[in-house]
Amino acid sequence: MSYFFSIPILALAAVLNATVMAELRLGGGAPDLVFLLVVCWALLSDLQGALVWATVGGVMQDLLSMAPLGASSLGLVFVVFAVDSLFAPDDRVSLVVPPVVAVAGTALYHIVLLLVLRVFGEIAVPVGQGLFYVTLPTMIYNTLLILPMLRVMAVIYRGLQPQRPRVE
Repeated sequence: MSYFFSIPILALAAVLNATVMAELRLGGGAPDLVFLLVVCWALLSDLQGALVWATVGGVMQDLLSMAPLGASSLGLVFVVFAVDSLFAPDDRVSLVVPPVVAVAGTALYHIVLLLVLRVFGEIAVPVGQGLFYVTLPTMIYNTLLILPMLRVMAVIYRGLQPQRPRVE
C-alpha cells in the first residue's frame, strides 16, 4: 500500500521542488521536499519501503531537472542505506537523530549528485564550490524542516499500516 502511495506524493513534491521551492532560494540552495520525504520514510519504515521511496522520489526529481535519470535516486539510496545501517529503529524518531540525518544526509546526497553530474559532464562547477553555495543552504533548510515533516509523515505512516482486528 505504501509503495503506491509514494508515487503521487513524491510526484507532487518534485513538482513543488521545481516550482515553489525554487523561489525560496538562499544562495543556490532551497528546501528539498523529495529528500525530506524520503528521509522521513527511511526513519519511520523498513529498508525495503525506504528504498522504494528513494527510487521513486529520485526518478520524479530527475524527470523535472537536468540531471541524468537515476542520479537523484542513487544519492537518495545512499542516504537510505546510511540511515538503515547507522541508526536503530527505536532511535530514529528521537529529537536528535532526524536533524543529524538531515545535515549528514544532505551532504551525502549532494556529494553523490555532484559527482554523477561531473562524470556525465552536466556541470563544470568544482565540487567544493557546489557544496558551499548549494549544499550548505539546502542543509540549513532541510534541518529546519525535518522535524515538522517527520511529524506529518509519522501520521501518514501510521495511517497506512494494516490494522489488526479487535478480538472481543
